[in-house]
Amino acid sequence: MNRIGRQKNPTLRSGIIGRRIVVGAACAWMMGLACAHAREFDVRSGELKPALDAFIAQSGVQLIYKVEDVQDLSTRGVKGKITPDAALDRLLDGTRLRIRRGQDGAMVLIAPPAPEAMAAPATTDKRR
Repeated sequence: MNRIGRQKNPTLRSGIIGRRIVVGAACAWMMGLACAHAREFDVRSGELKPALDAFIAQSGVQLIYKVEDVQDLSTRGVKGKITPDAALDRLLDGTRLRIRRGQDGAMVLIAPPAPEAMAAPATTDKRR
């Protein structure tokens, strides 16, 4: 028996195989991204500075902060498999610090001005 209209085309076959490889690689890449974002954290509660240092070591995130901004602050810590952003949010919960993310992905902790500095009225000398 002869098969009519069903001839093997090597170009077509290589195109199909190439597409399957690309789709498989894309799926693996997306799964890798999903797994890379959620990480296992075990940062103890206590002083904030050592907790932030542990967070940096466990997350691989570039975090910039001033030591004087975090001194005398504490954290409840974080434990479990979560994203670095969520872990940092938990570490900073209850502090006055905020996160600002740079274009390069680095994060900077920002402390708002002290209440005294914001509330101090400007003085003028009217005796002249």
